[in-house]
Amino acid sequence: MMDMWISFGEGFLLVFAINDHESFELLKGKYERILKGKHGVACPILLVGNKQDLANERKVQFDEAKKLADSWKINYMETSAKTNFNCKEAFESLAAEIVKSKNKEAPGPCCKCNIM
Repeated sequence: MMDMWISFGEGFLLVFAINDHESFELLKGKYERILKGKHGVACPILLVGNKQDLANERKVQFDEAKKLADSWKINYMETSAKTNFNCKEAFESLAAEIVKSKNKEAPGPCCKCNIM
């Protein structure tokens, strides 16, 4: 089922819990699966560290997540679903990247018609 979602997806939020290092490690496989499913064609992906409200229980440091995002050439941000911190911004950021990528794909009109 995930492969079908990937093939039809136009952008992806890769979300992990900042207080769970295993969830962070598991994203590496998901990222590779997205690349494979998209046949190497770049698509918008945003790395999101959730549970920012539990920063005192942090297992994944900001710099570690940012370094991974940079190596993948994607953006990183932290959110908290509990407090609604940056949640809207994460989706808006991804949506903006999707629109931007679609504008790059469209080289111009689909046909050369003359209307008289």
